[in-house]
Amino acid sequence: MSWSLRIARVRGIDIRVHASFALILALVAGDWGARHGFVGAVFGAVLLILLFTCVALHELGHSLVAQGFGVGVKEILLLPIGGLARLTSEPRSPGHELLIAIAGPLVNVVIAVVLLVLSSALLGPGWLLGGEMFEAIAGPPSLLSLLGLLTVSNVALAVFNMIPALPMDGGRVFRALLAFVLGKPRATEVAATVGQVLAGGLVLFGILSPHNLLLALIGAFVFLGAAQERAAARALSALEGYTAGDAVDQNAITLSPADRLGVALAVALRTPQAHFAVVHGERVVGTLSREQMKRLLPAAGPDAYVAALMTRDAAEIPAEMPLSDVRQLLLELGGRPVLVRAPYGYLGIIGLEDLHRIATVAELLRRHGAHPVRSSRAPAQTPF
Repeated sequence: MSWSLRIARVRGIDIRVHASFALILALVAGDWGARHGFVGAVFGAVLLILLFTCVALHELGHSLVAQGFGVGVKEILLLPIGGLARLTSEPRSPGHELLIAIAGPLVNVVIAVVLLVLSSALLGPGWLLGGEMFEAIAGPPSLLSLLGLLTVSNVALAVFNMIPALPMDGGRVFRALLAFVLGKPRATEVAATVGQVLAGGLVLFGILSPHNLLLALIGAFVFLGAAQERAAARALSALEGYTAGDAVDQNAITLSPADRLGVALAVALRTPQAHFAVVHGERVVGTLSREQMKRLLPAAGPDAYVAALMTRDAAEIPAEMPLSDVRQLLLELGGRPVLVRAPYGYLGIIGLEDLHRIATVAELLRRHGAHPVRSSRAPAQTPF
């Protein structure tokens, strides 16, 4: 993601921090510094860095469990309002989603328990039983207040994230439990509705309460996230019953390895087609997308040959593969298109943009009780 910096890499997962983190770091350090001077400013900065380390561990908990179930993880992004693990595909079962979702809050619970045990070992059991921890939290910067604030923050992170509102962890747990009975599409509708109601309450509370605008911002983020989850579920439901052969454009424009990049872009200018197969003679030798062309143009120049820029290792799928499986594969491939083949040869190319298109049209047709007419015409044979 732009405006972010990689700070670590664990099991192939980039951990990145957004540039806006510097702003919240300065604000927190400034707030503590205004009350306790230079020592307070340093304390505030250390506290925030340690707290976001806990957030990163929370997201890493999700990510490592996801990897264990074969779900790819692109990166972990730390934002001022929290962390985000970017999965490249979706869990294949409600049980997998349940365990992935609950792993993050469990990490915070473990951290809180470790901090309590460590504090009790250093300071005695009275640290917790006698209420010293809560006194320290309200006091000046010290080791006691640092341990207390981190402990309470991890408990708060675990509890807050388990609110049953998509796309938060609790919402995903709620959806996974519902999916065992209702199926994922219906479970997503219910969980997204509950999430948006709760998010609306957060926004209202944040606006009406002084010094709680961050809570209102989180509520707005949750509301929009729930809407995205609902839209994705509806799109996936709309794809049911369709195969790759139904979605692919058998008359799609193709490129030649000898074409220049400027020519290819001129072709892309005149068509909504997002991905192009590169054909040499009667063989498909690669693929090139409009986004690739735009990204490569500044460095390669308009006279570069398509052969030097195309992707040569495009995956191949059979025409009878269900579109729901195609979508999962495309997500796992990071959005790279796949070549569709039929028994008689090359049929076409398909990417995520094509699935968005067919999902929109299929949902509209289904809503009005219509069904698309599927072509049985075989195209000219083109081997891979």
